[in-house]
Amino acid sequence: MVEIPDAAVDDLIALVRVPTEEAAQMPAFQAALRERFPRLFASLEVESIGATLLARWPGRGEGAPALLMAHQDVVPAPPAGWTHPPYGGNRDATHVWGRGTLDDKGSLVGICVAVEALLAAGFAPARDVWLVFGHDEETMGTGAASAIAELDARGVRPAWALDEGGAIIEPPVAGVARDVAVVGVAEKGFANIRMRVAQVGGHASTPPRLPATSRLARAIRRLDRAPFPRSLPEPALRMLELLGADASGPQGAVLRQVRRARPLVERILARGDETRAMLSTTAVVTQLSGAAAPNALAEEAVAVVNARIALGSSVDETVAHVRRAVADPQVSLEVLHGHGPSPESPSAGPGWDDVAAAIARLRPDVLTVPYVMLGGTDGRHAHRITDRVYRFAPFAMTRDERLTLHARDERIRVDTWLDGCRWYADLIESSC
Repeated sequence: MVEIPDAAVDDLIALVRVPTEEAAQMPAFQAALRERFPRLFASLEVESIGATLLARWPGRGEGAPALLMAHQDVVPAPPAGWTHPPYGGNRDATHVWGRGTLDDKGSLVGICVAVEALLAAGFAPARDVWLVFGHDEETMGTGAASAIAELDARGVRPAWALDEGGAIIEPPVAGVARDVAVVGVAEKGFANIRMRVAQVGGHASTPPRLPATSRLARAIRRLDRAPFPRSLPEPALRMLELLGADASGPQGAVLRQVRRARPLVERILARGDETRAMLSTTAVVTQLSGAAAPNALAEEAVAVVNARIALGSSVDETVAHVRRAVADPQVSLEVLHGHGPSPESPSAGPGWDDVAAAIARLRPDVLTVPYVMLGGTDGRHAHRITDRVYRFAPFAMTRDERLTLHARDERIRVDTWLDGCRWYADLIESSC
């Protein structure tokens, strides 16, 4: 395995310090990438598709290429409430702190560190390796989609693609005694749905019986009380079976019979936020707006519902469910953004076997299982050119660390990030 020096963490720190919340910040970030990884930019064929980076590492042979993906952009990080400034790149005895350390500069920089180290060691892949670094994943943009469309136009058909997604986590169910690597073989769909109530305004001293804000609040309460139908998709069933085979005690016995004991398993999974989200489409209000002044009636009350759509469902079915739940024609619904769930990739064969073997070499103690990713990734676009798209970041993350995704105090442990760099290098060296 190629050597990754501990000093590589300086690359992550330097790139976390460059904000990438918007497209105008990408040139500075890409200049920093070029400065930190000169061999990569000298040896690979790097081009820009808008602000998205597309790179080809030419292989010695003609085999189907591999595709590694990550994204440059991050969600906004208001500085209030952070232990360390979000773009400070602070390092303490255990962690690097800052926006993007987990999502997704940890993976992007890890891939670049791995490629740089392999080039320094004289490694040349047997087949092409493509890199796609999108620039607008967090805003549902078209950067990665445009790069994939370009690969499609050139006839590039990867054997598999790998993007961000699952990680190495503590046992997700009782009875499992070891950490678990969850590798996404599919991802939920997505929809932002605007709920809007329009009403004649006026002074707040003479409110109507049901002002716009109250009507909207009633709609939100109704939606909260109308859960979506539960259903365990095939990847989730397979994940639970593998966990059950590894688990002891009564929970393991139940999981080993998950196909016969679905109602009981669903009740068990419904006890936790992360596991409950596996069971169905979810919908939660994330944004609210009302009157412009505290003493004025709202002429427009708006809520944005963020829905994550279960495999087997669709945007139309999700909107229909919200409409039935709200049951009020004066609450209008509009889909701002939306797409259905991704196809499912096989949990055996090329791609899966490569990822699973690399996990086993890094962490022989870990159980690797497929799962349905609850969030969205640029990886969904890669289904256009390959039927094997996997979603995994090779980092161990505790629940507390995962809760910092898109939140304050995002951070990654130094040791697991360096291990992840080694994992990317091993994956490329052993499978490409």
